[in-house]
Amino acid sequence: MNSSKWWILFLVFLWVPLQVHAQSQTLSLEDVVERFKQHSLQQELAELEKLRKQGAAQQYKSYMNPEVSIFSEQLNAGTLDYDETTYQISQPIELLGQPFLRNKSANKSSEAAELSYEYDRSALIQQVKSLYAEYWFLQHKLQVYDQALEVISQVLTSAKDRQEEGTESGLQVQRFTVEKNRYLRERNEVELEMMQVGNQLASMIISSEESGFEFQVEADLPVEPIMEDSETLKQYALEHRSDLQAIELEAEALGLKYKVEERERLPDLKVNFGYKNQSDGSEGFVIGGGIQLPIFNRNSGSITMAEAEHRSVETSLQLQRRTIHDQVDVAYRRVQNLYAQWQEMQQNPLSAEMLETARSAYQEGRYSLVELLDATKAYVDGRSLQYRITADYQQALFTLDTITSGKIFSTQNTSEQ
Repeated sequence: MNSSKWWILFLVFLWVPLQVHAQSQTLSLEDVVERFKQHSLQQELAELEKLRKQGAAQQYKSYMNPEVSIFSEQLNAGTLDYDETTYQISQPIELLGQPFLRNKSANKSSEAAELSYEYDRSALIQQVKSLYAEYWFLQHKLQVYDQALEVISQVLTSAKDRQEEGTESGLQVQRFTVEKNRYLRERNEVELEMMQVGNQLASMIISSEESGFEFQVEADLPVEPIMEDSETLKQYALEHRSDLQAIELEAEALGLKYKVEERERLPDLKVNFGYKNQSDGSEGFVIGGGIQLPIFNRNSGSITMAEAEHRSVETSLQLQRRTIHDQVDVAYRRVQNLYAQWQEMQQNPLSAEMLETARSAYQEGRYSLVELLDATKAYVDGRSLQYRITADYQQALFTLDTITSGKIFSTQNTSEQ
């Protein structure tokens, strides 16, 4: 019995640290992207949509599916019985090369689906990175409010002690109480927002088997200037954007489909080949053929629809090129503006020592109540703004990287090597 108790205690002590380690992790940006690639259900949905499109493309292909028929006749002519059996294979033949065009169109549509999936996946990764940066901001903003609350709480305690001694007015105690509750309310709002963002991020990076998964983000998000100019980024995006390449392939596929529908004006030739065996001993091969007469339907409706689809995608392609040009312009300017603002903020950095200095000055009588509260608010607002600009810069950079098909971080990584 004693031996079993020791074993139980040993297992408990072994299990608890493992659980703590498994449920609380500090994740880097690379970690969350890797976890997304391994576990994301959103990525799985995008992949299933790709498979659906590829299945539809596969369905459009032409296949040699001959029809096999067996005919058996039993005739009674007076006293004689007469039997006849025919084995026949029938195959429609499209004389103008439609099967080749269908197969080529289907292959391009399938490749377009693959490229669309690549861009959708990159957009999801951008969303994961942006959530990471937002969570980073809220985590640091929460720390700022905790620091402000600690100062206000210390001063409130001191004010209450002075009130009991008769050296502090009740009005000041009341003012500190109001400020404490205001900061507490704002702090709790930040905490709830952080929980919501954390849940969104977790839903994209954890598997369905993981439960109670908790994480933190790294302390720093490095801010570095981009190495390329706007025109270079535009040209690279137009040459490498997978969604643009997908539209180009889809336009080619629909162009081939339009040719197929035009050639379908002429009917297919149906070739029959068979073998006949009669009861009188006669036997031999049977060869025949047939063709529909296109008296009323010359496939004009399908031709019109195919032409409209082809032209629609070609127009979408031109619009998408313009959209990419504008997207890069706006995103590049946003990154530049935020970087300039971040540099400006670095000229007068704020630290937690500023808050502690203000508290000490108030307790020593060098700061008035209003000056202490102003200093606390200035610290909270200024420090929060510093974190906000850093997070905004990262999110703008993630967006620019996505719309330039990964050009930003590929350049950054190359320059660091």
